[in-house]
Amino acid sequence: MGTKAVRTARASKPGVDAGAGAGERSYHHGDLRQALIEAGETLLAERGVEGFSLRECARRAGVSASAPAHHFGNATGLLTAIATLGFEGLAVAMQRAVRQAGASPQARLQAIGGAYIAYALAHPARFRVVFGSLPLDRGDAALAAAAKRAYEMLAAAIAALPGRACVPQDSAKADLVLAWSSVHGFACLALDGQLPLGDAKDRTAALRKLTRQVVERLPRGNR
Repeated sequence: MGTKAVRTARASKPGVDAGAGAGERSYHHGDLRQALIEAGETLLAERGVEGFSLRECARRAGVSASAPAHHFGNATGLLTAIATLGFEGLAVAMQRAVRQAGASPQARLQAIGGAYIAYALAHPARFRVVFGSLPLDRGDAALAAAAKRAYEMLAAAIAALPGRACVPQDSAKADLVLAWSSVHGFACLALDGQLPLGDAKDRTAALRKLTRQVVERLPRGNR
């Protein structure tokens, strides 16, 4: 086979760009974006936020260091995309828990708390990006929408508790912060291995007690 034929065959091979350098892959139909997100999450899980770099994500995805700029612009753009997925996944997990909890408002709020912590433990890299100190584009519309959805689910669950209709708005916000910080603190301590609990069974029991106490201690009616 002649040199020209070899070049033609290489250029026509699906998924390969004849202009790509050695070791690079050409992605089509959005594959590169997803590959970079997956590489970023894996890198965060392995090295933490301190070891994150766009160049390393590109290397793991098999593309040049400049390739990610087309989809994300810079490292902040990629981290923002990961954070958006984090909020979206959290909202889906909480919504699923609410459906499974039944009609009781108390059970639904407890289920949301449990789903929040379970999601953090199942997706620690995303969770740390969402609530960590990494630079994110807080003005990104997709990120803002995903964050709002998750926040409003918790707010609605608290508002649905018996007697909450008469709680003043300022007090309602303070109660939301109380509930959120309780489950968030539990999640962070669990992620860092700081909970003095023996195993997953002990952790589950402690979580149930925590969420039950949060529900019971939220004031009702006028204060």
